[in-house]
Amino acid sequence: MSDGPFDALPASPFARLRGLLDDVTPARPPVSLALGEPQHAPPAFVLKALADAAHNAGGDYGRYPPIGGTDEWREAVSNWLARRFALASDFLPAPTQILPLTGTREGLFLAAQLAPQKQDGLMAMPNPFYQVYASAAVAAGATPIYLDAPQASGFLPDLDGLDASVLTRLRALYLCSPANPQGAIADKAYLQRAYHLAKSHNFLLLVDECYSEIYDAAAPPSMLEVMAEAGDNDAPVIVFHSLSKRSNLAGLRSGFAAGGARAMAAYHKLRMVAGPQSPLAAQHAAALAWGDDAHVEENRAQYCAKLDVAADILTGHFDFYRPQGGFFLWLNVGHGEDAARLLWQEEGIRVLPGGYLTTQNQAGDNIGAAYIRLALVAPTEAIGDALTRTRDCLLRHGMDALG
Repeated sequence: MSDGPFDALPASPFARLRGLLDDVTPARPPVSLALGEPQHAPPAFVLKALADAAHNAGGDYGRYPPIGGTDEWREAVSNWLARRFALASDFLPAPTQILPLTGTREGLFLAAQLAPQKQDGLMAMPNPFYQVYASAAVAAGATPIYLDAPQASGFLPDLDGLDASVLTRLRALYLCSPANPQGAIADKAYLQRAYHLAKSHNFLLLVDECYSEIYDAAAPPSMLEVMAEAGDNDAPVIVFHSLSKRSNLAGLRSGFAAGGARAMAAYHKLRMVAGPQSPLAAQHAAALAWGDDAHVEENRAQYCAKLDVAADILTGHFDFYRPQGGFFLWLNVGHGEDAARLLWQEEGIRVLPGGYLTTQNQAGDNIGAAYIRLALVAPTEAIGDALTRTRDCLLRHGMDALG
């Protein structure tokens, strides 16, 4: 088979990590800080609902679920949006303006198909980036462009740096707040800037807010708030939320998309023929999860405790800063691949080189190459031990950006 359009995309970061480490036998028992897979317990009442569903007429698994969500699910999500972002109950009135997803990954991918058609069209995304953004752009027939998000710009893309030649061709812009992996939160002014650019230049704004419930001090705002404050429920905007990180339910594959009336009506029409449905038992369990905030607060407190531990161990080294949101550390070690291989070989600690989450910019630089990403998903005591060993190993070998 001849080369296809996806062959030009950066390789999977985890496939690259296996290629980097698989020929090395670690000297100590393995500890993984590489994968952002939550290890906190999911809420017990959700697990009970799923277990009960299996004994109740097979959990309705013999019936096709509604693509637009059950009434119970829709009410739970609508109420959560009202609580969390102070949205009026009638702000998203059309039944298609909130839709269930089988995890936001598929939703983020499919949404790119809705972007306006433009000659030599572009789809922009932060650099570092989530791989699905780039693959979605290519599948939609656009050229992905990567907007560097370095420390100098607050770890967010510089929207004011987008020139007219890019904006004219832009079909869609992906944003992520809190950012993965840097943990930066886009404030209201930043979101307003993105909103006005999308309105002025006729592109679709796709905002990944999946880490919005894991934050350190201030709760991240939503692009939906910007729309509401502008009195605009028909903006070219779709936002994405998930239970994977909020409720430690990554295996449930349950999230939702919400946004402007016309964008979401088109999304619903597309999903009617191309989108997977969320099982009825999963929608019931998800409704219970969205209806409860106590377990989310407990979950967030556990991550904040791990940030306290990280700050005690790492402050003064590796350009350490306390991320505003998310559960990753983004550490400047001078050379991410070398550090990752060294940590695996000597300590059995598996981390992800930052350069595997970024790609070269037009100047030929990879702004993530000096970094490693560490996921704070293990229990607090294990995180403390792993971070101490990480610090000591890297300092032993002179791998400290501030050294």
